[in-house]
Amino acid sequence: MAELFNITRSQLSLFELGLRELPTTALIRASQIGNFMATAKVPEAKDFPQIADWEEEKEKFLEKALADCKHYQSTIIRKLPKMEEAYQATLKTLQLIDYLKEQAHKEDALHQGAIFILEDKARKSLKKCGPKELVKQQYQLLLLQKQEEWLNDLIANDRIE
Repeated sequence: MAELFNITRSQLSLFELGLRELPTTALIRASQIGNFMATAKVPEAKDFPQIADWEEEKEKFLEKALADCKHYQSTIIRKLPKMEEAYQATLKTLQLIDYLKEQAHKEDALHQGAIFILEDKARKSLKKCGPKELVKQQYQLLLLQKQEEWLNDLIANDRIE
């Protein structure tokens, strides 16, 4: 600012602290700048060649973000039916385990170690594809769908400044 007003930095500092007035030449310059800023047309990025590259970078970023978003959505869409199928199979396994436990007192019953192994596998399966994981994936898919809407809106309306 001192250079703009053609004064020293210390003169500007004293003015900012309220200890001195600006010289007349600086006041005239400040008035000219203020008048220019008040009457100048609102600039656009295209008016400045050095910003054109940034605009291009912005467009590339948005396009890549949209492509990534669609990719993640398709991954979840492919994953969800497999998770649901695994979850249903685990429920059937748990049902079988309950049946096998009821049969434990019979002579031809399955060995307890085998039942324990089945239970362990069912617990591990529930951690990977149980209700909690299914909801997490469905929630993630909803977020990605909303993100895709926003990105499309940003691209269509060029709303990032």
